[in-house]
Amino acid sequence: MYRGVIIFAIPAISVIPAIVTWVWSYQSKSEAQGWVSHTQELIRETSLLMKGIVDAETGIRGYMITRNPEFLEPYEEAQTEIPLHLGAIEELTADNPSQQLHFKQTKQQIKTSLSLLVQILSQLQAQPDSSKSSQLTPVLVEGKVKMDRIRQSIDTFNDEEWRLLNVRQEKITKIEKISDVALGISASTIILGYGLAIKLYLQSQKESEFKAKKLAQINQNLSAVNQLLNERNQELDQFTYIVSHDLKAPLRGIANLSEWIEEDLEDKLDEDASKNMSLLRDRVQRMNSFIDGLLEYSRVGKYQETKTTVDVQTLLHDIIDSLAPAPSFKIEIQSKMPVIQTELLPLQQVFSNLISNSIKHHHRDDGTITIAAVEQEKYYQFSVADDGIGIAPEDQAKIFTIFQTLAVKDTKENTGIGLSIVKKIVENQEGKIWLESALNQGTTFYFTWNIS
Repeated sequence: MYRGVIIFAIPAISVIPAIVTWVWSYQSKSEAQGWVSHTQELIRETSLLMKGIVDAETGIRGYMITRNPEFLEPYEEAQTEIPLHLGAIEELTADNPSQQLHFKQTKQQIKTSLSLLVQILSQLQAQPDSSKSSQLTPVLVEGKVKMDRIRQSIDTFNDEEWRLLNVRQEKITKIEKISDVALGISASTIILGYGLAIKLYLQSQKESEFKAKKLAQINQNLSAVNQLLNERNQELDQFTYIVSHDLKAPLRGIANLSEWIEEDLEDKLDEDASKNMSLLRDRVQRMNSFIDGLLEYSRVGKYQETKTTVDVQTLLHDIIDSLAPAPSFKIEIQSKMPVIQTELLPLQQVFSNLISNSIKHHHRDDGTITIAAVEQEKYYQFSVADDGIGIAPEDQAKIFTIFQTLAVKDTKENTGIGLSIVKKIVENQEGKIWLESALNQGTTFYFTWNIS
């Protein structure tokens, strides 16, 4: 087994360095390419910004010379586009504080220059006579000086971005070289690993053939043991029924004999003797119920019943009618019960046991039991709640254990098998059962019933 694991592990381990190298290379290269694209986008935005500023200035100069409004179109477009480029550059420089600080100074220069262009345009529009344009010469000279400063500032900004672009492109080249070397080493390791694995596989082939023959012999022996186990289980079932019959026959005899003795000695038996005779028959009946419970417990899960359509609402009404609780005892079916495809008898046993337990162990004749159902994706969750005396937390863990009872056996006829049968039935249906309770606050039993 360990050799087989090693045979498969060697190639797998050999591949790991290649995978790690590829992942590192891919991530590093993707990150570096992202920064290259980032820098290229920033350079493009600054170029478009500079073009917009030049177009604005050119448009004003053309209008000043010709007074043709068509020359103002580049200026008006620039007024719209320049703020967009300024915002884009400001956002793109968020990762570089020094460039962002430099750009803020440039941005202020651009705003000043644009304000000056607005001032020039206002004066031109206020002086229709183009002969008076010479008066704007000082302003235009001032505009040119500011434009030269903006151009110089943007050039300095772009120089830094070009430097960063070269650094980031060199990083991609280094990553590619390192990746090529690492992948080459990984490929050599993979070849050696596969060679070693093939050698080990050939060595283990002979051992596998021997183990296969041995395993076939073990399977043959196991089949014989399973056959013997099935025969023993059948014998055990027959023994259980025979023993139960042989045990119940003398119990019936004891019960009948006690009744005959009581009838024959009716005038001679005092009150204590009559009470003892009644107690004797109660013990016989309890023993009889105990045997029936053991038989029922042993049968759970052994026989597969055919699934049928079960109307849970009708099933509950039938169970309640058969239990015949006192007229003052109230049983409410709180929600609409489902119609499901399931085995009828197991579900009937679970509800009968839980409802009869709630009635039997209630401390009042006017108690209330509430039955509800909640639909889940692959199962229904049912609940049976009562307002009885409840169960202490320290006793809740043991009530599903066979032969465990909470009430004194002389006060309640109880074998301690019923809830064990319920638990076994529910779990045989791939469900769960649990309870919530506290002293003097009632008890609620929940169980899930698989419908998939």
